[in-house]
Amino acid sequence: MPGTSNHKLFLMLERLQTYIDRRHLADPTDRILIGVSGGVDSMTLLDLLRQACPGRIAAAHVNFGLRGAESDGDQQLVEAYCEEHAIPLHTVRFDTETEARTSGESIQMAARRLRYEWFETLCDSHGYDRIAIAHHADDSAETFFINLLRGTGLRGLTGIADRRGRIIRPLLFARRDEVTAYAAAHGVPYREDSTNATLKYLRNRLRHDILPRLDSASNNRFARTMEENLVRLQATQAFIDLQVERLRERAFAGPEEIDLDALDATCIGFELYELLRPFGFVPETAEEIADLLRRADDGSGTTLSGKRFEAEKWTARIDRRRILLAPRVVEPFREERIEADDPRVEWLSLDELPDSLATPPETAYLTADALKFPLHLRGWREGDWFIPLGMAGQKKVSDFLIDAKVPVAEKARQGVLLSGETIVWLVGRRIDDRYKVRQDGRRFVRITL
Repeated sequence: MPGTSNHKLFLMLERLQTYIDRRHLADPTDRILIGVSGGVDSMTLLDLLRQACPGRIAAAHVNFGLRGAESDGDQQLVEAYCEEHAIPLHTVRFDTETEARTSGESIQMAARRLRYEWFETLCDSHGYDRIAIAHHADDSAETFFINLLRGTGLRGLTGIADRRGRIIRPLLFARRDEVTAYAAAHGVPYREDSTNATLKYLRNRLRHDILPRLDSASNNRFARTMEENLVRLQATQAFIDLQVERLRERAFAGPEEIDLDALDATCIGFELYELLRPFGFVPETAEEIADLLRRADDGSGTTLSGKRFEAEKWTARIDRRRILLAPRVVEPFREERIEADDPRVEWLSLDELPDSLATPPETAYLTADALKFPLHLRGWREGDWFIPLGMAGQKKVSDFLIDAKVPVAEKARQGVLLSGETIVWLVGRRIDDRYKVRQDGRRFVRITL
């Protein structure tokens, strides 16, 4: 009935405005840029903010070019809606797959980065004050479980923040079924992304399988309980953040000097991590330092002074009862061209190969048939990949080094040997499977670096 529909519209608008005001997400004069994919969540948010903030909104749509005609159809839907309601619209198209290969990120991470960087650029160039994203309460619950499985600690278990910088999420008060019901009741057009149905992605498995089972097992109380849990966790994290700020004021004798005597022995590992985290140190490093301090304090004779620890961009050195922090100075990897007649390259026939190809780390045997001289030696870069010996698929160098538990300092000095644009040897660690010695090979090289 029309009256019922209008009542629902009023309630949703009222709840939206109440949430924005109560959470201080936007001022009455703010100009808001809305990220609109064409799905039900973002189209519902666009429809609500169109009525709540008339004349102060614009839409931004990214065509990632990942789903062919589907992606183009999403853009056409958004364009038609914005034209009908006289909403300013910004659109952009990215070659997301190429960007992911270049950056070494997953397609999902590359798409997210491109999207938010573009949103920020639009705000700078057009004077928008806020970027509204259409995450809702169910998205926040899914994020909790994703981070729980990843082991992110309490900070990752607080769900999705409703405000961070310019970004606001005004729909976090609503459940997914409420958003969908609103769109159906008021004829809000939207398109279903076919990838939302696949169970390939962890978020989709949670959404379509695991969380519905939990909801059923709790007599449909799970969603409400999760909302209450997230509120408590967010409050707990806010309290911890406040205490950490006070700890910083007490423990930092200077901008890069920590007074160890200011820390509480009962939770020294946690406090150390909170102090070192902004410098890029991982929890394991904080625990290692804490263990050294405990052993020094129990009279075991453990020496503290001079111990060094490294993060990607910082070093931490213990000097008596202080930790001194300093930016890491990493010497750039010396790039070299290795010609075919370089003395470090020894050419061999099949008969000249040894019975065992086991080598010290600095030596590699390669089938030379496909090698293109001169070879190129340089430091590894984000996005580099190869097919490690014994594997069938490619692997990013960064992932290989993580799996091999290579210390940060060694990562910075890791070299790769290339033939053309192809890595043939992660120097000192693993050759590429495509260049291993084969019985049908005609020429071989032993390279020592």
